[in-house]
Amino acid sequence: MKKLFYAMVPVLLLTACSEAPTNITNSPTPLYTATASPIQPSRTAASNTILVTGPLTLSRNDLFQITKKQEYLSVVLTNGKYFEDWSPGPLMGRNWEGEFQIQLSNENGDVKSAVDLNSYFNDEMVFNSFFDIDFDDYNGDGNIDFTIGQYASSNGGIFKLFTLDKSGRIEELPIKGHQEILMSGTGRYSTKLAKNKLGFSCTYYDNSIGKDVIQSFVWNGREFVSESRFGQPITDSEYDVSNLELPLPKGWNLSTGDRFGASITDENGVNLGGVVTYPYVDDFDFKFYQPNHSELTNEEAIDTPIGSGKLYTLDADNGTAASGLTGTHDVYFAVIPIQDKIIYVLEFSKHDKEAASKKQFLGLLNGLRLKK
Repeated sequence: MKKLFYAMVPVLLLTACSEAPTNITNSPTPLYTATASPIQPSRTAASNTILVTGPLTLSRNDLFQITKKQEYLSVVLTNGKYFEDWSPGPLMGRNWEGEFQIQLSNENGDVKSAVDLNSYFNDEMVFNSFFDIDFDDYNGDGNIDFTIGQYASSNGGIFKLFTLDKSGRIEELPIKGHQEILMSGTGRYSTKLAKNKLGFSCTYYDNSIGKDVIQSFVWNGREFVSESRFGQPITDSEYDVSNLELPLPKGWNLSTGDRFGASITDENGVNLGGVVTYPYVDDFDFKFYQPNHSELTNEEAIDTPIGSGKLYTLDADNGTAASGLTGTHDVYFAVIPIQDKIIYVLEFSKHDKEAASKKQFLGLLNGLRLKK
């Protein structure tokens, strides 16, 4: 896929811009010619900026496999600036900031419909990478839905949920009582939501309580509403956390905070992990829920008394940069789905890299039972 970029600037500037990476999935093709400012930027970091006065495509997505139409859905910078900032931070690197649109175009690049993306977000919008959009149908109406997000904090991002109907109209799907969706451990600019039979669920980390919070929403025919307001529980109470038996060593404790989560502590009150439940979906992907500041190092199949699943090993930081702690430790996650009911995710870590810690966790999993 060719990448076109015409700029009325000195040859030296064009040479510098050509160093941008080219091995990016769905490398974008601008819908129109992009024109950079003729003003030569200085070499100081503060003014390392190129003004953009023509559309530049940051995400270009072929819809043929989904809609059987030769169409593309794109996120386009229509007016703004490009700059680089290599100081450590959440937006370190290349940045595009300004006014953005979601555009539906045909194979010739003719725009069929568009919406101004900035009007859906309160703060200035900035993207610091190219990205793909993830599509699905969350309300069961046969139209494709998708999320577009922005960085919010180290805990995650804020997302808007959009739909593209068969006429080509792009609009936001309403979620009652929520201006946006807060999610942790997801793609930064677009991500799939965990589907269930009535809608979707998502997870974010709440610093105030020190744990993950699961939000579930269902479609009532007009809008998504909170699962608790809808009055139809997505998870069967027979399979919530309180129904799970997990034999622990003497002095250890499984503390159930609510039906969706519990924590594991040792005889000294040190937290070693916990159990979280998610509504059942066929295509549950642990990578969407993977904690920040961790790297997946191993994935393997496991069998437990309550069902088969996957065991994930993560290499996690001992602390944030601000804490002054260095090094890493292993964290283990067991994902065990109960068909059409619920998904149990069990976490365990002794903040070391000892093989004995993994062996102990596997021993705990072999004691799992569901109460009758």
